[in-house]
Formats: sequence, C-alpha cells, structure tokens
Amino acid sequence: MASIKCPRITCRSKNCVPVAQDKRYKAGKGLLGAAVGGVLLGPVGAVVGAGTGLNGKQKVKFVCQKCGKIFEVKL
Repeated sequence: MASIKCPRITCRSKNCVPVAQDKRYKAGKGLLGAAVGGVLLGPVGAVVGAGTGLNGKQKVKFVCQKCGKIFEVKL
C-alpha cells in the first residue's frame, strides 16, 4: 500500500492518521443488480443482485498531524 500524504502542496507530510470511514450502500447499483439478477436468475438472482450495492471502494478520511488538513482517500 502506498503511503498516505497530505494533499496540501506546502505540506506533503506523511504523518496522517485516519479519522473516519465511509462505506455506503449504493441504491442505484443495487436496484440495477436486482433487476438484472431477477431477469436472469429469478428471485434468488434478484436478492444476490441487490447485494451488489455494497461493492465498491471505501472512502477513508484522514487528518494531517502537521497542518491539520482533513482529506478523503479511496482505498
């Protein structure tokens, strides 16, 4: 994994710590998956397809210990 750096041009410190994590359900992706899965595999496919809304990258908020900037990184 690459080290996380502060995005502020005047700082660029590697002394950043995570403060929050965001992994949300994507309703549009889940509905599309349910529709396609339902057509192809019936009710079981619809349930499995609805679960695809959980797939994706998670966003993690970091705070720079040197300058205090808060920023998000997709992991």
